[in-house]
Amino acid sequence: MYGRNTEEIKKHITEGWKQILGSNFDNLSEKISGESPPSVFVSSYSYPKVKVGPLFSPLQTDSSILDRPEKWAGKSIEEIVRYKLSLIRGTHSMHVKTNLNADRYMQSLQELTMATRSTEIEVAFERKPKLNLEEISSRATSDSDTVQFGLASELESIKLPSDISSDKKIEKAFYDFDFRAKEAINYLYEEGIEISRISKILSLGMIGIKKNRKLVPTKWSISAIDQTISLNLIKKTETFQSLDQIRIYKYVHFGNYYSIVLIPDELWSFEMHEAWIDNKGDAKIETDTEDPSGLKNYPKIGGSYFAARLAVIEFLHYQKRNASVIVLREIHPEYNLPVGVWQIREGIREALRMNYNKFETLDMALSFACNNLTISKNEWIGNSSIIKARKSHSRISDYFGTS
Repeated sequence: MYGRNTEEIKKHITEGWKQILGSNFDNLSEKISGESPPSVFVSSYSYPKVKVGPLFSPLQTDSSILDRPEKWAGKSIEEIVRYKLSLIRGTHSMHVKTNLNADRYMQSLQELTMATRSTEIEVAFERKPKLNLEEISSRATSDSDTVQFGLASELESIKLPSDISSDKKIEKAFYDFDFRAKEAINYLYEEGIEISRISKILSLGMIGIKKNRKLVPTKWSISAIDQTISLNLIKKTETFQSLDQIRIYKYVHFGNYYSIVLIPDELWSFEMHEAWIDNKGDAKIETDTEDPSGLKNYPKIGGSYFAARLAVIEFLHYQKRNASVIVLREIHPEYNLPVGVWQIREGIREALRMNYNKFETLDMALSFACNNLTISKNEWIGNSSIIKARKSHSRISDYFGTS
């Protein structure tokens, strides 16, 4: 059931990277030309002093997919890690409150981030980039930890082409210094800009009221984007009619098993249950929930919650329906190299594109939702505030088929 073990995955990844390194990166020096997807990364280590710089690939290949999670559904962990390892990271230490509009280096990165397509860049490093596989060798524990590993070095300079074509929608948000950050985020999303792109824009302090703009570590910006957009969509669905049937959607990737339960309701409520299964088959379930009045506390499962919430509410918004939603996420030992909360968002998006099973009663639906999971139905629903509320409903027969 668990497939390959962790050591097999790590060995395969490391061997694959050594092949890439041996065939493509032998002749690297302090000066390198390459192609950026486009992409940038802002670290959180030593915050409020952070390391910020471009990600680019010296390989003779289309780099656009290398940092575009929206296109990674269905890929293997090895493929995702190879994408990440194919990007060299330039770093430059800065304070998050640096005057971004007056800093030439930051202007270059912002120009790169607005590019409509993969962009050629020339980079000079203080020393030859070195390989760092420490994050593969150590056990990662959280999807909220956006992992960046591979070749990296401190930058001396970066040179971009003079004819970069900028996305006009991003430019509009960037040059509007009276546009509040939340409004800009929702505007870009509604204009079709991908989540991964918007997070980079926020990371580089490219949106918001001029005096408030600052650098934001990448892993924080991703959750902030998911949280902001999903909250806006929740407000927009308040007047929508209830879904007309109980639905179950399922999806499995990277050793993550998802079951999404949509329950007819005119009021939005959302709950996510997350369980990490260890090699002995033991697990602890973490649960976060929100009722129609909203989320009371920051979720224990962190960015995973907002990534899942966004995927579900954008589906309901597209369907012009409302519902109560339960997401079950069971993580098996083979997922020992967490690749980021994007895989939760994209995994649930993928599930909701698939055919669903419909049920007359919630009891039958939950049995089906749990039939491919290690944890039993009773263990899952024992933590569910939504289920408890349904049991006390005046028309319990509507949900459990009882008389």
